[in-house]
Amino acid sequence: MVSQEDQLSEATYRPEWLEEGVAESTLDSVWECQEELQRIGRMLSQAKRFYLVGSGGSYAVQHPIRYLAERFTLTPVYQYSGWEFLERMPQGVARDSACIFLSHSGETKEVVSALDWAREKKATTLGLSRSENSTVCRDSEYRFGYAGKAVTLGKLSSLYLIFGGIFDAKGFKIGEKMVQAVEKLTNLLPRMIQPSRERAKAAGQLFKDAENIFVVGGGINYGLAYQFALCTLMEMCWINSTPINFSEFRHGPIEMFTPNSNAIFLKGRGDEEDLEDAVIGFSKGNGARCFICDSLGWEVENIWTPFTLFMELEWIGYYLSLEKNKNMEKWRYYDKVDF
Repeated sequence: MVSQEDQLSEATYRPEWLEEGVAESTLDSVWECQEELQRIGRMLSQAKRFYLVGSGGSYAVQHPIRYLAERFTLTPVYQYSGWEFLERMPQGVARDSACIFLSHSGETKEVVSALDWAREKKATTLGLSRSENSTVCRDSEYRFGYAGKAVTLGKLSSLYLIFGGIFDAKGFKIGEKMVQAVEKLTNLLPRMIQPSRERAKAAGQLFKDAENIFVVGGGINYGLAYQFALCTLMEMCWINSTPINFSEFRHGPIEMFTPNSNAIFLKGRGDEEDLEDAVIGFSKGNGARCFICDSLGWEVENIWTPFTLFMELEWIGYYLSLEKNKNMEKWRYYDKVDF
């Protein structure tokens, strides 16, 4: 039994990325540098191919960029985790390509090694981390430090502005829309905090006894499903989790969404609405315990949803951690075992 004194609560614990004012200050610090980030994007736009490299959350935030590139441009954008990049050693990494390396600390071993390899291949390099004094930034040709504790918001908004500049310079309209999205979200997201917290409390209660939670997303938001399942539920809450793509639901997962199973669904604003509704409808009807994230039901564009859904999810993770009495900033192995 956990004593009352040892039980985490809203009064005694909150991770640093959810502290008061952190989301706002991180978004503001990035937007204040929007001209610099777009300028970096224009400089990088001379490249023919783009490679995104990062691990964990820094891998997950790459998904929306690749999605937007493939759907709205003719620009090849590839995504890799750090070790995957080093194993594959893409032949396209050369003088006419650009590689963007992401790491919040700027010291992730495999990302630093990937950067070293790309430099050997004479690719143009950009480092993105919290501080420009990090190794990833310091050793790159171009660099940006988003200087905020809101890790995902810092990385994703920076990427939107950088690739907004790249795509705009290459003549694709989506570039301007990505920049406009960050400007609008800088004002919108802080207004989502309180209602997201209130909904998240219900999710914490719903899943307080869950040992396994599926996370279902798709389209521009599959990376977010991946991130929440692996980096939040498994790494930080010690809850078994599996990310599932709406498009692959009937190929295996459908057999597991049975009475007393648990699932969180991420609804976007893309062209999968009918599929999303069908999957959610089946899951509810078949007895699964379901919680739906839908950007609070607000009127948002699909390009915004990696941000708006994230605002809901990070508070769900927090209230689950309280129910599980799990400090999200302490690990058994993550910061102790070297690979």
